[in-house]
Parts: sequence; structure tokens; C-alpha cells
Amino acid sequence: MRLRLTADILEGAYIYLARTDPFRSWKMPHEDVVGFHVIFKSDFSGSYQFINGVHTIKIHARRNNTTDVLHATMAHEMIHLRQELLGHRDHHGPRFHRMARRVCGVHGFSLEDF
Repeated sequence: MRLRLTADILEGAYIYLARTDPFRSWKMPHEDVVGFHVIFKSDFSGSYQFINGVHTIKIHARRNNTTDVLHATMAHEMIHLRQELLGHRDHHGPRFHRMARRVCGVHGFSLEDF
């Protein structure tokens, strides 16, 4: 049996992470203004986009079939959301990697897999 994702579960993962360091000090948007979508066809485990003024996080159901993987993917996409808020456009550049090291250090995610 594997983890069955719903938009509510994605929102719950976001809420949990947003209330922990370092996200807490980054003042992430309230979950009510973020769109959460479970996707089934994608080459990516997750994606972040700013669509029509809405922060949108999409998570691939089959690629995120455990809680640990879901949280790592959500954290990764939350860094992209933070980059959008700061106006950073370097996607996986040095700024992203600095934030990723901090997130992985707090949450124990593997930086290599992140």
C-alpha cells in the first residue's frame, strides 16, 4: 500500500513545513492563498508556478508515495515559492542551493536527492 495524495494532504504538508524553521522566518504565504494539486502525468516529482496571481504547487502522486518523500518535495517547491517572493529567477542557482542546504540541515533531507 502506498500513500494516497489529495490536495488536503498537500496542504497539510505545506502547513507543517511553513511552521518550522527555516520557512517560519521566511513568512511563507498562508495556505489559503496557495493552490495545491495532485498530478499523475509529469516528468517531475513536483512543480511550483505563479499562475494568474496564485502560488501553485503540484505534486506527482506516484513519485511521492511516502511521507518523507512528500515532505522533501514540498520543501523543494516551497523554496521555489520563496524565490518568487524575493524576485529570484535563478531556479536552481546559488541562491536556491543556499536555501536548500538550510532546509536540508533542519529537516534531515538528503541534499543530493533534493
